[in-house]
Amino acid sequence: MSASNGQQVPDGWTVKAIEEVAEVNPRLNKDGLPNDLQVSFVPMPAVGAGDGTIDLSRERPFSEVRKGFTPFREGDVLFAKITPCMQNGKAAIARNLCNGFGFGSTEFHVLRSTGSVLPEWLFAFIRQPVFRSAAEGSFTGSAGQQRVPADFLKTF
Repeated sequence: MSASNGQQVPDGWTVKAIEEVAEVNPRLNKDGLPNDLQVSFVPMPAVGAGDGTIDLSRERPFSEVRKGFTPFREGDVLFAKITPCMQNGKAAIARNLCNGFGFGSTEFHVLRSTGSVLPEWLFAFIRQPVFRSAAEGSFTGSAGQQRVPADFLKTF
């Protein structure tokens, strides 16, 4: 059996698209979240390039981030979609979020495991050179502002 990228897959393994094991950019039901709830705030510079670190020292009230930022929850995987951040390896697993919620740069894609794989597996998968190379090949937009489209993540 071979994967969509032409590589051989060991017997007994199943090849699935990311959207079959994770939600891509899941919505956050904001109803019921109090405006004064403190949440983690993660701008792009807060995510390490290539090392998976995430600086969670910034917090903001929900009222300040409810619009105009990318929402995520505890255990979600953040993946920088814009050049050069994607090529530099900006990605992290959101852990130890203030009150379990985070909001950050609109230049993140969010992957939320549906339970069939661990967030650590998703994180390791998107960090592979073959994945990043394919992601770069899928860029859309102008030369200075190219981004990985969500459909690439869903179908890879």
